[in-house]
Amino acid sequence: MNDSSQVIHNVKKTATRVIQRYLGLLVEERCPDRESWIKEVERILEEACRRKGKESRHKVSYEAVIRQIEHIGLENVDMSSWDLTALRTIVLYIHPLEIWLPDAQYKLFVDIVNDKNYDSHESTNEPWEYVKPWSYEALDRIERFVESADGMLSRERYEDFSAASLKIIQETKDANREEFDEHFSLMRDLERQAKMEAHDIASSSDPLASYGAVFKKWLSRFPEDRHSSLLLWHKFNEALVSEGYTPAASNLAYAYYFGDDITPIDYSKAAYYFEIRGIENLLRDEKIQYAGLHLRGLIANASPSKGERILSDMECQSMNLCLAREHFYGRWIPRNYAKAATLYEASPTQRITPESNSPIMQAQDYANLASLYANGLVDGASPDKGRSLIEDLNRSLRGTNSTIETYQNEEGFTFYRVTRNEPIRFMG
Repeated sequence: MNDSSQVIHNVKKTATRVIQRYLGLLVEERCPDRESWIKEVERILEEACRRKGKESRHKVSYEAVIRQIEHIGLENVDMSSWDLTALRTIVLYIHPLEIWLPDAQYKLFVDIVNDKNYDSHESTNEPWEYVKPWSYEALDRIERFVESADGMLSRERYEDFSAASLKIIQETKDANREEFDEHFSLMRDLERQAKMEAHDIASSSDPLASYGAVFKKWLSRFPEDRHSSLLLWHKFNEALVSEGYTPAASNLAYAYYFGDDITPIDYSKAAYYFEIRGIENLLRDEKIQYAGLHLRGLIANASPSKGERILSDMECQSMNLCLAREHFYGRWIPRNYAKAATLYEASPTQRITPESNSPIMQAQDYANLASLYANGLVDGASPDKGRSLIEDLNRSLRGTNSTIETYQNEEGFTFYRVTRNEPIRFMG
């Protein structure tokens, strides 16, 4: 169990103990002897079995009630025998001894036992910035539940219950505070370390090599805590940028462009970091993304002409195919079918050498180009040219596992799709 999960576990344990004790005291006041309680447990078992068969939606909850009775025996069961899931089912649906909670207490009880954060302590690590305020709110809710018992129990029982419960709640707050102090103190130390390493990298004789030696450590500082790891990763890159190591700006641009667990999408900040990196230094996809911010008007100072100029400057034998696909699909830039066709027509159909890794037209690219022709989306090209291209493509795919089918895109055009895209020796 990791640290923030421990905090959630502490709160759940406290909620369970307080509710178990309260319901146990209600039973003591309403059930005069052990035999009467055993009969009541028999009724709980019968009712749970009956409802389990009729209410499939709550089957798991009724099974939690039944399982514990069968495990320890009727004569040994008391309210402390059941977990929160079972207690919720008993109180909300079975009502032993005619226990009906007043409206205010009922709402608190439901909020406490239905808190979905309890389920996360076993498997996930919630962000500390979320867990800390949640824990205070959850413990405050439990404390108000304790106060709501005033009038439901005899004065003596209530005072004993209140004193014991408040002591448990305070102990939980103290335990959680230690977890918070340890974590946030560690995070402050690591943030200082990140700034120091960023300074050393930026001022070294070979910043790129220095960065390569340590970046993985900051990329996943806490393998079980993605939120804290991302926070440190961002702090590390921010420190690098502030020290003048601009390649780190690409990492921050990526975070703001796509968003992550701690970073909401912010295209203005993405553009800011793209520009810090230097447009001429951006990778291929980064340039297209940045150009798209201007072309799609997603930033305050958007300049469509600037976006067009960036894409135009990228055009060359090795980039045309990538740009054609982007113009065709409109992933990061607005769709431009005429431009896609022009770039497809200028794209390489075979590699310069067999060993070359350069991109070449694949079956789907020919199908895309045929789709543009067939729908009259390319000036000077008749639909017949598209149908002819598809005929040639069909011949080229004979003997392969690929077939051509039609589909309607979101704009209502009937386009061609290759069921298995692959490089081909085009016969057209």
